[in-house]
Amino acid sequence: MKRKHLLCIMLIASIVIATGCRDSVPECDPIVIVTNTDYTADPTTVPYSDIHAVFAANYSGTDLSITLRDEIIDRMEEKADLIGEEPAILYQCIRATYTDWNKRPNRIPCYAEKCRYENQVVWAIAFNRANSFDETSLGHFDLCLVSCSTYDTLYHTGCY
Repeated sequence: MKRKHLLCIMLIASIVIATGCRDSVPECDPIVIVTNTDYTADPTTVPYSDIHAVFAANYSGTDLSITLRDEIIDRMEEKADLIGEEPAILYQCIRATYTDWNKRPNRIPCYAEKCRYENQVVWAIAFNRANSFDETSLGHFDLCLVSCSTYDTLYHTGCY
């Protein structure tokens, strides 16, 4: 009986490893907040670096997938709803930053802050990015400030 139990556990573990699934790591829970801070003077001061570092340490380029991206966005939508924000607007702002939604993404969001930029209400969205799916960490970043009314990216910066 113990051998069957062990084989079952090994099978489940191999499926988890093969599909890139992980145990839920609380430190990798994305941040979603509302501050109304005006970042017009210096958008690079959006404070996403702590959560970005956590995601970079826990995910690699091989983890990137449409499924992982969508799971993180689903969690961000749940958090937006919990703080009284419209999840669909956050979703559309995130989606608008991707050039091909149906292609395996090279980045995942880790931080969203509803704030202001150039007299508009925006979601400041930070991403962990890999320049290659072989990278051992998602240490690169993108930061996009996306208009809540037009879904246009009003500001973008990132490392290369």
